[in-house]
Amino acid sequence: MRVVWISDTFEQLNGIAIYIKRTVPLLQKYIDIRLITGRVKEHYKFPVSSLPYVPVPILHDYDIIIPTFRKIDADIMHIHTGYTLGLYSSLLGNKKVVTTHLHPYHLLEGIFGHRQPRFLQKLAWRYVISFFNRFDVVICQTNATKEMFRKRGLKPRTEVVPNGMNISESIENIKPTVNFKEKYNIRGDFALFLGRIDASKRIDWVIEVARKLPNREFLIVGKGTLEKKIPKLENIHFYNYLGYEDKIAAFYEATMLLMPSKVETEGIVAQEAMLFKKPVLISNNEVLKEVVGRGGIVCNSIEELAENTEFLFENKKQREEIGEKALEEVKKRDINKSVEKLVKIYESLL
Repeated sequence: MRVVWISDTFEQLNGIAIYIKRTVPLLQKYIDIRLITGRVKEHYKFPVSSLPYVPVPILHDYDIIIPTFRKIDADIMHIHTGYTLGLYSSLLGNKKVVTTHLHPYHLLEGIFGHRQPRFLQKLAWRYVISFFNRFDVVICQTNATKEMFRKRGLKPRTEVVPNGMNISESIENIKPTVNFKEKYNIRGDFALFLGRIDASKRIDWVIEVARKLPNREFLIVGKGTLEKKIPKLENIHFYNYLGYEDKIAAFYEATMLLMPSKVETEGIVAQEAMLFKKPVLISNNEVLKEVVGRGGIVCNSIEELAENTEFLFENKKQREEIGEKALEEVKKRDINKSVEKLVKIYESLL
């Protein structure tokens, strides 16, 4: 069985790229698989085809990929993005699978942020649903994601398959090799935000909480359209990127993860933190509530996020109890089981 994965993003810093790099090597054990994408500068242990691309004018980390093929020699295509490469590939005649990484909010946030015109939101929803409806199978990462898209008009066969986490990479098996606080000059306990610095992630909530709690330390890690809005406060440590060992150490040392996203289709970073028994403070988002479960606290406003952040800083026993539950919850989303489900879905299409 020959399967081709297709993605407009691969070497950028985002959840789709992380998912591809984790999952394709595991799928190699079962099927003949390769990736078609745009920008590729590193070497990988699986086949990758790089197509011509030009940088997006206002988002230089991302690219407009130029498809140079008229057909793909594969039994099944699995598409992960709805931009130029994914859209073009969706028109081909192969059996097709798509994963719902794309949310309409993502299409507009780079230009409009939180202030997205309603008529454009409606158009974005129409585009996303019409795109997903071209596929033989639509894979949703959560039941909440499936319900959300079904209500908007999603029609094809739909399967729920978590992106999945490598459970062996939990705090039970991995210890940091970096003295993180010393390296990054962090004096005490700190709350962590890690992700795209874009409107959908509500970085503004995290900034306001840092202002409300000037005696607490906050580590913000990521890149995005709102980087310049991160203030130079004494209690905010801001970095665009952490290498693998540093990221492991950050999760290990963090007191909690802040993830007040407006929009998520699963939430990989939340699960990474949960592997290290970290409580996750989330927004009242159905997807995050399903993923995090008992491993976090739901916050309906900036005020509640600030109150619960201070509560966890002050109460070690409660945050350890929630952290234990976080690890239990994330173990339900084993990447090896997800890979097995993907293979069965592919086989069902032959």
